[in-house]
Amino acid sequence: MDSQKRISILVSILMLSMLAMPVLGNDAGTGGDAGNTTSTATPLPATNGTYYGNLTSSSDTSDYYLINMSSNTGIAVEITYPSSADFDLALLDSGGGYIDLSTNSGTTDDVTSNGTSVGGNSVYIWVDHYSGTAQYTMQIWIFSTGSSGGGGGAGNGTNGHDAGTGTDAGNSQASAMLINSTNVSFWGDVTYSTDTDDYYKVSMPAYFGVSSSLSWNSTADLDLEVYDSSGTMITYSWFSNPETVTVNNYGGSDLFFRVFAYGTNTGSHDYFLSFTFDNMTNAPVNNQDDAGTGGDASNDYLNPTILNVSSVAVNNTFSGWGSLDDDLNDNYQTNVPMGHGIRVSVWFNSSVSDFQVILADDQANTIDYSSANNPELVTSNGSGTYPGMIVEGMDILLQVRATSGGGYYGMSWWFFTLDTDGDSFYDTVEVECGSDPEDNYSVPLDTDSDGICDTLDSDDDGDYVEDANDTFPLDASEWEDTDNDNIGNNADSDDDGDGFSDNDEIACGSDPLDGWNQPSDFDSDGICDLQDSDDDNDGYDDEIDAFPMDDSEWADTDNNGVGDNSDTDDDGDGYSDNLESSCDSDPLDSFNVPSDLDMDGTCDLMDNDMDGDNYPNDNDAFPTDSQEWLDTDNDGFGNNMDIDDDGDSVSDNYDAFPLDFNEWADNDNDGLGDNGDPDDDNDGWSDSDETSCSTNSLSSQSVPSDFDEDMVCDIVDTDDDGDGVLDENDAFPMDNAEWEDTDSDGIGNNFDDDDDGDAWFDIYEPNCGTDPLDGASIPLDFDADWVCDLVDDDDDNDGVTDVDDPFPKNPDESLDTDSDGIGNNADNDDDNDGWTDNTESLCFTSSLSSNSVPEDTDGDKTCDVNDPDIDGDNIVNELDAFPLDGNEWTDRNNDGKGDNAYPLSITDKMSLNPIPTFLILLTIMALIGGAILVYTNQQKSTKSNLHKGTDMTSYMENETYSDENLDTEEIIDEISEQSEPVSLESEISTEKEIETEAVVTNIPPPPPGFAPDMGSVPPPPPGFGPPSTAKSNEIVSSWESLPPGGEYTETDPLRYSGLGIGTWEERDDESWEKISE
Repeated sequence: MDSQKRISILVSILMLSMLAMPVLGNDAGTGGDAGNTTSTATPLPATNGTYYGNLTSSSDTSDYYLINMSSNTGIAVEITYPSSADFDLALLDSGGGYIDLSTNSGTTDDVTSNGTSVGGNSVYIWVDHYSGTAQYTMQIWIFSTGSSGGGGGAGNGTNGHDAGTGTDAGNSQASAMLINSTNVSFWGDVTYSTDTDDYYKVSMPAYFGVSSSLSWNSTADLDLEVYDSSGTMITYSWFSNPETVTVNNYGGSDLFFRVFAYGTNTGSHDYFLSFTFDNMTNAPVNNQDDAGTGGDASNDYLNPTILNVSSVAVNNTFSGWGSLDDDLNDNYQTNVPMGHGIRVSVWFNSSVSDFQVILADDQANTIDYSSANNPELVTSNGSGTYPGMIVEGMDILLQVRATSGGGYYGMSWWFFTLDTDGDSFYDTVEVECGSDPEDNYSVPLDTDSDGICDTLDSDDDGDYVEDANDTFPLDASEWEDTDNDNIGNNADSDDDGDGFSDNDEIACGSDPLDGWNQPSDFDSDGICDLQDSDDDNDGYDDEIDAFPMDDSEWADTDNNGVGDNSDTDDDGDGYSDNLESSCDSDPLDSFNVPSDLDMDGTCDLMDNDMDGDNYPNDNDAFPTDSQEWLDTDNDGFGNNMDIDDDGDSVSDNYDAFPLDFNEWADNDNDGLGDNGDPDDDNDGWSDSDETSCSTNSLSSQSVPSDFDEDMVCDIVDTDDDGDGVLDENDAFPMDNAEWEDTDSDGIGNNFDDDDDGDAWFDIYEPNCGTDPLDGASIPLDFDADWVCDLVDDDDDNDGVTDVDDPFPKNPDESLDTDSDGIGNNADNDDDNDGWTDNTESLCFTSSLSSNSVPEDTDGDKTCDVNDPDIDGDNIVNELDAFPLDGNEWTDRNNDGKGDNAYPLSITDKMSLNPIPTFLILLTIMALIGGAILVYTNQQKSTKSNLHKGTDMTSYMENETYSDENLDTEEIIDEISEQSEPVSLESEISTEKEIETEAVVTNIPPPPPGFAPDMGSVPPPPPGFGPPSTAKSNEIVSSWESLPPGGEYTETDPLRYSGLGIGTWEERDDESWEKISE
């Protein structure tokens, strides 16, 4: 029995020696290993410094350091190590809670106090092993945080330690400091004199967005700007504190964040910069299929997305997605066939978005645009910069630009012919030129064949003289006709038409182009006056001619300047030559004059009014008495002396007609005496009619009533309004435009556009098969659009004609893809394939084709495109080595086979854990050697005793020394289980590739705002978590001790439940109690 105890003690000593084997090191210059818990942490001074330490994959997996911080200070720590190892770094508060954590997979990790107030408190630095064995270098910076004790304030700054790196962030995009694409916050510093810019580079994961916030506590003015890799600014924040920006549509590219010290402030200023990343995998902006391209259409109009719009005169339909915030522009390009124009219509849901559409040529010149309609329509015959522009053969650009909101849009593209009749003249040209664009025999006239029709050509004959100034616009050889004789000047020998040839005019010094400027040729004998001896050609030479320029005169007897031929009184005696000739006096002798009683210049022999009383002698009752000439009543007394000239016994003073024996009164002063006047009062009505109509024939104020002015007074007129309908049958006897009123509405049928008063216009009822004169005959009008059904091609007014509408009397429906009698608008599964239309839209399959259905590997009715766990094994795709196999999720030996169907062999385990395997084998060999040594000594002792009286059989039957009781394999297994290391990274990170067998251990609670959302980390797959030790009504100390496989429910208090693990509830002290099975 004593020997058996000795063996057990020996084995225990060997095991403890292996597990507690110290690492020979000099961590932080202490001459030994740093502590491996907060309680054994190695203290360091609260000053800047550089230290060295070691970690191994077996016996030294954690180093803890303690620093007691001075007031108003913060801390930043960085470790570096070889690429053959992977260490992690954490900064803990005095209670062991996380302040900051870095689990990078590179060769550097950084942590800072992140604005957390650590001044005057203790902090722990935890360097943790993930893989490999190596030495690390640790740098510590202690910086001032100002009087607040936090991470802000003007302080002394941390210039040269931006983002906890110990260096200054680059001052340009080219030298930007790289920031990991995880939620992170850190401090930095800018100086107005020497360090005004800090640039940070973030390599965005695919389908992720990022928000950044910049804050500071000083009086500085800092700005935050974001640029793409080409240096183009994406967004900015300049006028607030904090400055905040968000970028959502640059996943998979590099972004550059610029912190800029603006203005003329002085000194150094700390700032706090944070990045928050948002997974936008399922956001519309990252699931676009613009125009069937499988992605987003180009945002660059210089490099647009090419569309193949091949069909002419056919609606080519596409769809796309845009957003004011996430996808401002979609740019498309297509080539317009020769002889064609282009028209594009874009429509959208205006309640959630609005778009502007621009059509441009291949030089980006606007052809047409539309921004205030839905649908928006643009065309090459539009009203843009180049209205009616010919775009045949061009690469045409279409830009769909979001102006508000965001959502899907549809597009229809058409090509239309420019020459309908094929006569080589475009339709627009033919319309402008006045020919018929649909008749190839009707072509524009083009006289000079310059390609511009005469209607539009300013110079039809091409003689370089515009038609407006060309007298012969269709004759290229002529353009001017000075004398308007229809002979052009070029061919006309007398350009101005003045009767003188151009050559003669030049010789005589006159202008051949001015018809008013002619050679002087008074007698028009063709000899200009300069050369003519008888200018007036009267037969008298100019030398003896009193009037050389007057061919009708040559003498002047009385020298009065008037030639005798034209002078009516040649001798100037006051009597004309003709009179003197007639009166037998000499016209050339001024002393010989005719007899003239009335001295009127007419001799009595020739004077028909000798007494000059203006009455001819033949009509003058007294031809030699200038005081009398008339005797009306032949009483021998001239009327001038007679008081009753007509002898009607009415004195001339009272006689309206003193020379008319039959008249003496004129009631209406119309110049007709009442005795002979049929209308004495001159009111247009005869005296006899007025008597019949009972009005006064001597008063113009008293006239008969005559509505239709037919001169038949109303008293006797049977048709007062003269409309041809007798008054007794006329509904409007005083309105010649109306005589009938079918609906008795007081409006005559001629003026009434609805005679029967049924609210339908008379012009429409005949086309609708109803009677416009019957109020009971009303057209059918289902959609009440005042277009009767008989002529309405869309009875329900839903925009789809009846012939194409399976529901012509239902305005809410116009399509039934699956012919199930339910219109697509009401049908949530238009193609009847078992998938709702909304689901198919999210899954990018067609909701209008039953042959297009989403892929759903695990049959959970969540299509694979949107399913975070495609094979339904409760392991998200990103962590599932076999995302399409529900029975497998890990392959730790990388043999391409799942670990469930093909468990790890002992060789695999040894390969995954080489150092522990080596130590175990070494331990086994030591144990076997020790056991053999003990066994040999015992044998010797036993044999000695047996020789003293005990036979061999009793020796072999001794249980204590039987070989069967030396269970070496059990000892090895126990040692292996105790020696396997546990790392910080296996507790909290799911980002690194699993290199050793998964172990789920307790994870300290993360500090708010600085650790990943644990809700995003799925529970370990079945079989990989530790078995639950909780029993019904049991209590565990924290959430780390909860059994795996459950899910959290955000109730108050928080609950955790799952199949086979029961339901747990969080208590006030953060422990958990199992409340049901």
